[in-house]
Amino acid sequence: MNRAVCSSTELQGICLKSLKACPGFEHVSEILIQPRETLEGGTNWTLAAVRPRVSNNVLRAARGTIEMLQTTYELMASEIAARPARRAIAR
Repeated sequence: MNRAVCSSTELQGICLKSLKACPGFEHVSEILIQPRETLEGGTNWTLAAVRPRVSNNVLRAARGTIEMLQTTYELMASEIAARPARRAIAR
């Protein structure tokens, strides 16, 4: 499956916009993504946190949106190699 390749800044903006449409995410102002090792066919990033925090029930309800984002977008390989342990924040 081909995914659109994005910088961390672009990806965070896309995630923030998409998640704000989900119930409970209306007041979220920051998204933290974290690069991760890619398993075959898997994604190379994960949603690490949102600010302000939302309840686990809200996160579970948004799982479909998060999975859609992970199957649609890929973090640039150069950003994963350059910053394997750092997180970026979208504002």
